[in-house]
Amino acid sequence: MALSTIDVGAVVQAATAEVFESMAFMEAMSGGQEYQPDASQPVFYTRLPIYKPSPAMVGLVIPQTLALRLAEAMLLRECHMENDEFEVMDVLCEMSNTLAGSLLTHLMPDSDSFELGLPECRVIGDPVNHKEWENAEEFLFHVDECGFCITWEAS
Repeated sequence: MALSTIDVGAVVQAATAEVFESMAFMEAMSGGQEYQPDASQPVFYTRLPIYKPSPAMVGLVIPQTLALRLAEAMLLRECHMENDEFEVMDVLCEMSNTLAGSLLTHLMPDSDSFELGLPECRVIGDPVNHKEWENAEEFLFHVDECGFCITWEAS
């Protein structure tokens, strides 16, 4: 099955809501036209390659404030960028892994065969001028008033 031929919008919405609720007890609501990062704060960009059933890439673009909230919810403690950046990145990598698994499970309910790569996460200090995900399809969400983006690329 070629993932590039599938309209993944509804599946991304379902999987994102499921993952945020189950992992961080947060309600991720879909909506918005185009992701506009806040220039006043860095964003975390996490991406995870999908190798099988066909090549694709799923990504999370999350502002620092929401990344810290996610880490605090999952680690059950207060987090600060100065001391906990590695743990925040680890949480986001785990979320991208779970999100990719959920997406593929929704896309291919009768198949148990897919292969994921290793997630990578980095901080982008100038997200307005440095959009590494510009070739990806963007799906916009928000938790409370904090927007974030799920990206999808399939070839």
